[in-house]
Amino acid sequence: MDGLEAKVWRRYGHLRIYVSRGDDGIGWYDVRTGRHELTVPDLAVPFWDTVRAECRTLGEPEPRTRPAARPPRSDRPTTPNDRTAAEAAPRPPATPVRRRPPARNGHPPATDAGRPSTADGELAPAAAERDIDLALNRPGAAAQARADELRDWRTRLAAFFGARTQARDFAVGAKAERVIGGKLDKWARKHGWHVLHAVPVGRRGADIDHVLIGPFGVVTVNTKSTRGKVWVADNGLMVGGTKVDYLRNSRHEAQRARRLLADACGRHVPVQAAVVFVGAKGFTVRNGGPRDVAVLRDVRAFRRWLRHCGKVLSPEQVAEVHAAARRPTTWRP
Repeated sequence: MDGLEAKVWRRYGHLRIYVSRGDDGIGWYDVRTGRHELTVPDLAVPFWDTVRAECRTLGEPEPRTRPAARPPRSDRPTTPNDRTAAEAAPRPPATPVRRRPPARNGHPPATDAGRPSTADGELAPAAAERDIDLALNRPGAAAQARADELRDWRTRLAAFFGARTQARDFAVGAKAERVIGGKLDKWARKHGWHVLHAVPVGRRGADIDHVLIGPFGVVTVNTKSTRGKVWVADNGLMVGGTKVDYLRNSRHEAQRARRLLADACGRHVPVQAAVVFVGAKGFTVRNGGPRDVAVLRDVRAFRRWLRHCGKVLSPEQVAEVHAAARRPTTWRP
């Protein structure tokens, strides 16, 4: 359409369509919020045609109207007459802007100085990812965003008849992460530890439910919700009589975190893996369970396990690891 191209940007539940012509950006449209930015008003018609076509491809609702484009900014100084006319003209409702909340545990957030941005001051996709502070992630954010993306009339109909769907599984998982995450946040405030939630790793949509950092080192926490019975041995794990791959995944998460944090800090960082269940009706451990992964019945058992972990990091090292872990570029080098 008039040589325009559309690129889709997905991060942390956001879905945005960027439209360009060659190497020149034309504007963007946020599918979730309806916000947009059009920097070339003369291309308004092909811009919205491109956006609508991309929405149809994605299976997302098309914008119902074509909002008026914002006028291009001028470098000409504003005169008193200009100000008077502008003040007299009716103003549209202000678009709410999400402010960055203050950083936790006394660590200042990254600044926006020198970052490339769009015309309304929002960071461009690559710069926005660099600027994100993972310490601000909410527990279960990634799982809930995935559940919302998968939810449509078909999943609602299936849920009405009691059928199991991916959207429901992700929503249940997000709820369990909020339960565990709330406890971890409380412990972190009480003991001066640090905790990150929904940490995105790599470029394929993987994430770690929780990363706990303290004098015991780093613990990657894999949260699981079940109403069945859990059986665990030294190298096997079953939930409700079905073999699951939680041990393999948790080992992989810990190994990956160990390597990425070591690269970011320039030295070895001790990382342990833990699987914590929510709602298990029974829990059986054979032969002491796995040696390299802590499989725990509930959050109380996790707290008892942490009490027996020795001190392997000094306060200065804890702060250093936390500073590296809260940067997205550490997990997506």
